[in-house]
Amino acid sequence: MKSIKFLLCLLFSSTSFAATQYVSDDLSIFMHSGPSLEYRIIGSIQVGTAVTTLKYDEQTKFMQIKSPTGRTGWVKASEIQQQPPAKSLLPEVQKKLQISQEKLKTINDDNQKDLSDKEQAIIDKDDLIAQLENEKKALRDSITELEARNMELDLLQDTKDERVKMEWLMYGGSVLFFGMLVGLILPFIPRRKKRSDNW
Repeated sequence: MKSIKFLLCLLFSSTSFAATQYVSDDLSIFMHSGPSLEYRIIGSIQVGTAVTTLKYDEQTKFMQIKSPTGRTGWVKASEIQQQPPAKSLLPEVQKKLQISQEKLKTINDDNQKDLSDKEQAIIDKDDLIAQLENEKKALRDSITELEARNMELDLLQDTKDERVKMEWLMYGGSVLFFGMLVGLILPFIPRRKKRSDNW
C-alpha cells in the first residue's frame, strides 16, 4: 500500500529539479525513505551539510535530497535552506570579525601614534619658540646695555676732551702768568756791578 502511494506521489505530485541547499540550524534532521513522516527513518544529516535537492512533494512539503556520501532520502522542505546556516557560517564570521578588529586596532594605533607625534611636534615647536623668544629678549637686553655703555663712553670721551682742553688752557694761563710775573719782577731786581780791578 505504501509503495503504491509512493508511486502515485511520484507520478502526480512530485516536481523534479536539482539544486544545492543546506541543512538548517537544527542540530540534525532525519531522512525518511519516503516523502512524509510515515516512512521509516533511514538516517540523519548534521547541521550545515550541503545536500543536493532532487524532488519536491507539494502535498507533504517534503524534499528528496542526496547527501555528500551519495545517500538519498526525504526530509521536510522547511528543514533545508538555500543559504548556509548561521551556525556553520559563525567560524568564518568570527574570523572576519577578528581580522577587522585587528585592522581597526592597527588603524587606531597608527592614528594614536600620528596624534602623539603631532602633539610632540607642537610641544617641540612651542619650546623652540620660547627659546627663541628668550634669546631675542637677551639680545635686546644686551643691545640696550651696550647702547647705555656706549653713551657712557661717549660722555666720558667728551668730558675727557673738555678736561684736556681745560688742562691745556690752565697750563697756558700759568705759563703766561709766570712769564708776566717774571717780566714785571726782573726790572726791579738790582744788578750787580762789575768790579773793575785796577792793579
